[in-house]
Amino acid sequence: MWVNQQRSNRRWVVLGLVSVVLCAALMVGVFVLYPLIGERTLQQKLAELGKRLDRTIIADIDVGFGSAQLRDLRVSGAGDGKAPLLHIKKLVVKFRGFRAMLGDIELDRVEATGVAVAVRRDVRGDNFSDLVDKVRGKGETATAGSAGASRRLVPRTAEVSAMSVTFEDGPAGVAVELPEIAGKWSGGDLAAQIQRATVASSTGQRLSLGSITVKKAKATRALVEIGKGEVALWPKMMLTGVTGTVLPDPKAGHYRLSLEGGYGGVAGTLWKAVGEIDLEGSTATLDLSADKFNLDRLEPILQGSYLVDYAKTSVDANVHLEVNRERAAFSGKVHVRDLNVGHPMLADREVRHLDFEGAVAGEVVRDQRTATLTQGDFVARGLPFSITGQVEIPGGKEADGSIREAPRYAAHLIIPPIACQAVLASLPTEMVPYMSGYRLGGTFATDLQVRVNFANLQDTVLEGSVGIRNCRVKEQPEVSPKRLTSQFEHYVEVEKDQWLSFIVGPDNPDFVPYEEISPHLVNSIMTTEDSSFMKHRGFIVSEFRSALIKNLEAGYFRYGASSITMQLAKNVLLYREKTLSRKLQELFFTWDLENTLEKERIRDLLQRDRVRAGALRHRPRGQALLGQGGQGSHPGGGGVLLVDLAGAQAAVPAVLQGHADPVDVGQDRADLGPDVEAWPADGDPVSGGAGHAACLPQGRQRERGRVPGQAGPRHPQGAADQPAQAVGGLSANGLLASVTRAP
Repeated sequence: MWVNQQRSNRRWVVLGLVSVVLCAALMVGVFVLYPLIGERTLQQKLAELGKRLDRTIIADIDVGFGSAQLRDLRVSGAGDGKAPLLHIKKLVVKFRGFRAMLGDIELDRVEATGVAVAVRRDVRGDNFSDLVDKVRGKGETATAGSAGASRRLVPRTAEVSAMSVTFEDGPAGVAVELPEIAGKWSGGDLAAQIQRATVASSTGQRLSLGSITVKKAKATRALVEIGKGEVALWPKMMLTGVTGTVLPDPKAGHYRLSLEGGYGGVAGTLWKAVGEIDLEGSTATLDLSADKFNLDRLEPILQGSYLVDYAKTSVDANVHLEVNRERAAFSGKVHVRDLNVGHPMLADREVRHLDFEGAVAGEVVRDQRTATLTQGDFVARGLPFSITGQVEIPGGKEADGSIREAPRYAAHLIIPPIACQAVLASLPTEMVPYMSGYRLGGTFATDLQVRVNFANLQDTVLEGSVGIRNCRVKEQPEVSPKRLTSQFEHYVEVEKDQWLSFIVGPDNPDFVPYEEISPHLVNSIMTTEDSSFMKHRGFIVSEFRSALIKNLEAGYFRYGASSITMQLAKNVLLYREKTLSRKLQELFFTWDLENTLEKERIRDLLQRDRVRAGALRHRPRGQALLGQGGQGSHPGGGGVLLVDLAGAQAAVPAVLQGHADPVDVGQDRADLGPDVEAWPADGDPVSGGAGHAACLPQGRQRERGRVPGQAGPRHPQGAADQPAQAVGGLSANGLLASVTRAP
């Protein structure tokens, strides 16, 4: 019996020792071998996954029983640039430990902290599309087994914090930033919050969303709520207070979008947008409408702008958008009523009661980086016109696969046949004050095209027609070019607010008949100013294209294409400031001058004006002009023959009586060049004066001495209180000279 007891004790001891050994082995396996094997296995799995996805995947791995911690996990590829596609500072994975020992891994919980996703796209492609296709099973290496394994590796719960996503699309010029993302997925329920999301384009547009909340219950589709959003269409034009929802649609993969908001931070709802998103097809449609409202509701953002008296100005608009991966198509209508604008480049006075409506349509192609306006039908104050065109910016893909390096632009303007008087009536009086009182007959039409390729500016195309030649004057005001057919009084602003007047005609005692002027001077002026003057009808059509190319090369508008008639219209009938108002009237008066005066009369007046300008320009600053007649007198438009032009030097001594020191014909060539607009505005009596050689009827005095828009004969401010005089004072290098008749 004792022996049996001894044997039983030995068995228990052996069993205990075996148990201890097994436990020790188990402990060694769990706490020593398991982590080593787990780390090696995970590294191997990451390497295999990276090979299958054509990515490099690296991480510092720490495996415990039932958990694994990956630090500084990076998933990168050749197209990533400086930042990897995915970077996770800390990833904790919890799983069933014992089942994992048997080779069956079932994830329980995944926690990710400090996640950064950097998606980018350039002209060579992107760094994510192939990865998405392979994960979805569309890649060549994907198999049914791998897809099934991926589904088994879906955790029961996943949580992410401190996550950020950036997306840079170089060809499209779009940058997306989602700097703060946090979310949790558990058993099919999803809740995520995105803060301070922004989408910005290279052309200045910007979308900012204060918050995006995503909620999804099990077996349902996600619900998205948007709060505190802003859309900057262009500087000082923002859609603000954007709120709305994205709701599941009965159609699979479709969502309904509903948004509303205001403008520029102004409280209240001024527009609404509804649409649909198709996630499967990657398309979206949106209809935005702004019901009629008055601009006084936007007073906080319009104060200090060029819009004035906008309390009664009303606006309504609607826009339809269709977007997919390749392009965005748009169409819409806008109507603005009773708009008042005060801009120094538009006119000298505020332009009032503008009505404008239009219908537009076009598309933007992402890869090509082109924006095309296929429809642009507008009506402004009863004048219909159409504008279409295309903008092609650098970085776009050409038809041959190359990448565009320089921009291209094209535009086409059409004004359909319309009564000339209707065109005149459509122009606000504030913009064409000197044309008030005209009555026109005939029919007007325009068809103009311009195409500019900055890769080769010599290929610039400017062609078409302006049908003003089919118009005729039925009635004209007293101050029209008709008054230049005979003797008239002319005013010149020689210093700021200092005006002098003189008679242009035989009553001026220094008047020189045209036939007595030296033909050398006439030829010099004609050659320099407008050699084809006797052949054209006021406009040198071929020069418009040349001037456009020169301005594009210079980078700003410096060169003009002025004919002698255009210069006469500007210098004698109008003023020098560059405004759209002056240019419109200059073109109109050029046409009227050609139909009113003989060519010889236009040439005569322009040459007298040119000579007078040269004489005034060479007068030393502060030197008084002499009175009417006598030695040293300046006959103004009455026959001064001196002109500072290359080629006229031989004629100058014949003009000056008793002076061996004529004006140096080369010293101020730029001052009297073929385009008077190029004269430097240095404040001298001619180029600095607001009314250079202007023929100013009473009452229409601009900012520097006259107020446009009033009818009747005009005089400079205060000129009515000064005796009219034929002014004199011709200065040549400091010498006062009288004018003699040329042989």
